[in-house]
Amino acid sequence: MEEQKKSSNKKIIIGVLLALLVALGVYTMRNNSKFKASEEFLKQEKEQILGNLTSMEEKYDTAIAQNNSLSEELTIERDKIIAFKDSVQNLKNTNWSLIRRYRGKIADLENTNNRLMAVADSLFLVNNDLTIQRDSITGKLIEQTSANDTLLAQNIDLSEKVKIGGALRANSIKALAMRLRGNGKYDETSKAQKAEAIRVTFRIEANEIATPGDKEAFIVIQNPSGKVISEKGTITLLNGQEMPYTDQTVVDYKNVDRDVVMFVDKITQKFVKGTYTVKVYVEGSLVGATKLELKDAFLGL
Repeated sequence: MEEQKKSSNKKIIIGVLLALLVALGVYTMRNNSKFKASEEFLKQEKEQILGNLTSMEEKYDTAIAQNNSLSEELTIERDKIIAFKDSVQNLKNTNWSLIRRYRGKIADLENTNNRLMAVADSLFLVNNDLTIQRDSITGKLIEQTSANDTLLAQNIDLSEKVKIGGALRANSIKALAMRLRGNGKYDETSKAQKAEAIRVTFRIEANEIATPGDKEAFIVIQNPSGKVISEKGTITLLNGQEMPYTDQTVVDYKNVDRDVVMFVDKITQKFVKGTYTVKVYVEGSLVGATKLELKDAFLGL
């Protein structure tokens, strides 16, 4: 009787162990299946990101070949995409956090790509038209068109020149001429004879991977003849070139949108009718430009 009881217990134990072993096997297979599915999905996401980057790189190659006036800006954007693509290709382990971060970076690159491609297409059409008409237009018109194309290119986000992936960008650049009233307050004016100061505002955009801290910002204001007004010193650009500037400030940048206001007064030069060019530099890199039009008060223009 005792022998039968022991035999029965052994069978029960063996049965339980077999059931546990089967359950463990099923659980392991399901986990492996889920892991492989997740791994395959992340692999596909990585390949799709690489495909998007390759497509943008090819578009930049075509645009660079077609546009001389924007070739520098387009090359900078293309090199940024190449560097980002290399980092994705060399990535061995992929996770959801990186995929989300890369997706966000792809969105930023596509926004910049769309803006530059629109300008590049426009300039390509303009350049073709100028080629057809060049025998009938004067040399002065050619020089003016070239100057306008250069200013248009500079007014796009050029802050990517600092370094690939971590450059600062500026937008909402505005310049206003100001006159001093009798009550000591300044008012906006569009008349050259009444202008006594210039107010410049712009916004440095948020950039998660930029280095935070104090950033030197400069403005360069050129009169209609191209001379820098109210020079306070010189700035060293990224290419080593020295350039006179009109005013300078230090911005405490913390990787979020930062609005900057610069006010230039006590200007000794007399303002004249015409178009003034205002350029904004951050850390030695040109990040944007705008124009200020002053009219003749006597003619009411």
